[in-house]
Amino acid sequence: MRKAKQFLIILALLFTAGAGKAWASAFSYLYIQGDKQTPIYVKLEDGMQPRFGKNYCIIPQMAPGPAHIEILFQQNAFPPQKFTILMPQSGSRGFLLTHQADT
Repeated sequence: MRKAKQFLIILALLFTAGAGKAWASAFSYLYIQGDKQTPIYVKLEDGMQPRFGKNYCIIPQMAPGPAHIEILFQQNAFPPQKFTILMPQSGSRGFLLTHQADT
């Protein structure tokens, strides 16, 4: 059931990315997904973003250009991570966060 929900979300993102040029060419969408073990929170500029699930966040209507985000982890399992993402003129960007053990 959960995989079906994730599939529908990804399918919706692909659809909106394709329809984005005809509908709102001035905006993009950002999709961030973390692993299943550690829930994430996303902070865009200075505001926390709503969370649709424990391990992913969709930020609609992103203006083109650099976006400064910070990923926070539930119960401070890991230190916050800051990123600057260059958003395209239209379309979508997606990122998968993974944890790699120290070797």
